[in-house]
Amino acid sequence: MADITGANVRLYGAKGDGLADDTQAFQKALNSISQTGGTLVIPDGTYNANITITTSNVYITGTGTLNGCINLYGTPTANTDRFAGTGNVKIDGITILGAKTRNGINCRWYYGVLIASVRFINCLKAIYFEKVNKTQHCSRYTITGNQLIDCNYGLYVDYTAPDDGGTHVVGDVNFSNNMYESRTNVQGSFSNIFHIWAKGIDGLVCKGNTFFFGHTGFEKTNIYIENFNWVIIEGNHLFEAVDSAVMAKDGFNLVIANNNVAWSKRYGVFISGVVGGIVNGNNLTWKSGEDIQSTGIYIENSPYFIGNISSNNIFFPGIYAIQIKNSSLINITGNNARSQYGKNQPVKIDSPASCTSISVTSNQFTNYPESSLNTDYYSVNPVSTIYFSGNTEGVPSVPIKGVLSQEYTAFTNNASAVDISNLTLAVFAYSKSTVITQLTKENLSESLPRIVVIYSYTGNLKISRQIPNVKLKGSSSYVTFPAESSMTLLVYGSQIIEISRNFSV
Repeated sequence: MADITGANVRLYGAKGDGLADDTQAFQKALNSISQTGGTLVIPDGTYNANITITTSNVYITGTGTLNGCINLYGTPTANTDRFAGTGNVKIDGITILGAKTRNGINCRWYYGVLIASVRFINCLKAIYFEKVNKTQHCSRYTITGNQLIDCNYGLYVDYTAPDDGGTHVVGDVNFSNNMYESRTNVQGSFSNIFHIWAKGIDGLVCKGNTFFFGHTGFEKTNIYIENFNWVIIEGNHLFEAVDSAVMAKDGFNLVIANNNVAWSKRYGVFISGVVGGIVNGNNLTWKSGEDIQSTGIYIENSPYFIGNISSNNIFFPGIYAIQIKNSSLINITGNNARSQYGKNQPVKIDSPASCTSISVTSNQFTNYPESSLNTDYYSVNPVSTIYFSGNTEGVPSVPIKGVLSQEYTAFTNNASAVDISNLTLAVFAYSKSTVITQLTKENLSESLPRIVVIYSYTGNLKISRQIPNVKLKGSSSYVTFPAESSMTLLVYGSQIIEISRNFSV
């Protein structure tokens, strides 16, 4: 580490050998800068120490490892100026070990704090805003470029109702460009529960983070917020939530935009009791064929949502792409949703009597059964302010390359000829009976053999046995597919030969 001017804890007696208790040496070093402020330097080594900072203008830096926690405990103030009181602290570069028993940094009554390039390992809560019954007892925090490893929680805002007439206990937190991951994939081991859990926050920017879950059995949600105002969740990578990637409850002014969300078990985005929302430009993805019973975007109990669900890409949700319940004043526009091979429906609007002023326009819904857009949308007497126009639905008649693998998929609703050129998986999701009288293909005389699987979900598919150069088992004129059945073909040269099927001849 380059020389840094300041109070080097080694000069105050700290050993840094991972054995000695260095708390007293750290306190002496802090006392030396407590009056005017200054820099606390933690050089290479492992220091068993807890640090409590109660003054302003402190900078903690170094390349050392702190086997302990840092307490930012400022002086309580009744001043409503959030730049008054105890503040201006910077912490960077060090490693903090929680030993599965401690938090990393505890905060109360501090403003203007920067936490950057810190490694948090095995902490209960990496950064913890303690339970204080005052409005914005902490504010103006920038938390950026940190690495959080095997912590139960990354950012945690605890809550008790303020007794001074306010609503939110923490204000203006920027949590950006952090990496949160788990090295443990053993059932029951110590790992992530929530990456962010925040109740009672006014002003949160959560941007550019990468959140991975382990597989310990304790995982829940990537980002959970409740009782909030002015929250932006943008450009994050959110993976493998057991519940939801983003869960937002009881708040105002919410933006969820341009996030990559993969494999959440229940909901990609879950919103309840929110006023003023934008869900825009997100990629919500599940694995093709895995059929997780999840919904892409779900909004409930938000009669004054007054917002947009727009330009989202929603791939392979197991239930609905978008579901609205007891919520109103919503524009659903410009979304692209693709189903699990002809199952379910793209948009579900529950409780129509309490869902008013909802427009569903100019969306692209593919691989859903034809007319599913209008299936079970509303009761016999739909609310007149629910509009549907300009949407494209049904199943395309041309091959579509798979999103998550090298497979290709072909869908048709009425063609008598099906092109299987370059296909390895042809999935047919018919809403009416179809007889295939021709299978077309490119000249593969110089290509290696390949396998094509034809799958029928609905049982409305027949293939003629009279197609030239196509050999299908059986003696009758057609192969009739039952529901949920498949056939495996070998394609080689000009020949297509059936080699197996999962139903009787």
